[in-house]
Amino acid sequence: MRPHRTPFHALGRLWLLALLLALALPAQALDTAHLSAQLERLREAAHAPGATAAVMVGGELVWSAGVGVADAENAVPMRGDAVHNIGSVSKVVGAIALMQLVERGRIDLDAEIQTYAPWFPRKQAPITVRQILTHTSGIRHYRDGEFGEGDVLRFQQFDGIEAASRRWMHEPLLFDPGRHWNYSTFATNLLQAAIEQASGQDMETYMRERLWAPAGMADTQFDVPARIVPRRARGYEWDAGSGVLSNAVQENVSYKYVGGGILSSDEDMVRMAHALNTGRLLGAEAIAEMYRPQLDASVTLLPPPPGKPASRDAVPVQGLIWRVQEDADGRRYVAHSGSVKGTLSYLANWPQHDVAVALHVNARGGEADLRAAAEALAARFLPAPARD
Repeated sequence: MRPHRTPFHALGRLWLLALLLALALPAQALDTAHLSAQLERLREAAHAPGATAAVMVGGELVWSAGVGVADAENAVPMRGDAVHNIGSVSKVVGAIALMQLVERGRIDLDAEIQTYAPWFPRKQAPITVRQILTHTSGIRHYRDGEFGEGDVLRFQQFDGIEAASRRWMHEPLLFDPGRHWNYSTFATNLLQAAIEQASGQDMETYMRERLWAPAGMADTQFDVPARIVPRRARGYEWDAGSGVLSNAVQENVSYKYVGGGILSSDEDMVRMAHALNTGRLLGAEAIAEMYRPQLDASVTLLPPPPGKPASRDAVPVQGLIWRVQEDADGRRYVAHSGSVKGTLSYLANWPQHDVAVALHVNARGGEADLRAAAEALAARFLPAPARD
């Protein structure tokens, strides 16, 4: 029996296919020096010891890198898989978990929050879960001095969201829910009660089983002070007036795990975005509702207190926690920023193209524009916009 031989013209086609595949590899993925230079410029603008970034395209981690140091005192080099506080990017993690329970019929977005947190006092008007997710609940954000002399309450361990809410939950609302937009971490923290009541699990266990494991997020967890966290980066504060970098004040974030208490890596964040884009975490209907702009033109910014100047900002295009943004080329994407314990983080996701970017700098006080940096990085991997 004669051995099988591949015809010459077939070999030629295979060679040509291999060549075309090689040429089709995005040049940006090979130009790591340019990408690292972009990241270094971001680090310098932030006056931060270090910075990290990760980019995922179609499920492939095309770039992950760190520049500078993760620990300024011990000169530990920053790595792309460094683990850090993601601040309010934690809110989108909480929103995904909650929308999973909405999808399963366990949570009604338009139910009053007392349905899931019966201990929460009723106010001058009902507050719905949706209003909490859109920052229109009327529940206030932080105010100066509320953590006590020496910020002592920042170091307190809270074993549940009810105990963590007692310091503020008996106060009246700032406005009738649905009337104004006013960012509130305290309000967002109440989502923990809804997730735990509807799932029958503590929130971290639920997230680990239903969100982090399916998305491959091995480095994501709650920021619990007693835990040893491999590859953890530290946070710093930059004083522009003195030009001095100092250690950030440590904080026990058990009062705001949903609002800003999660540890993760940029790599895990883009894995989460890809898992969303491919339907591993939520179905299409739930995702569409989460990204849908929720507010009409009647919703305005909360007016400033007497004697304070009016804000020049506009009401953001607000989804369910996620902000709906548009890049310089008119492509719509969803994103969220975060800041806590001397860190700045940003997660941006272009679902239509399955391109996700996560960024982090480990100092606050500089002039870093993480949104612009994320858009610039993504532009190197996104298809060129259509022109009329």
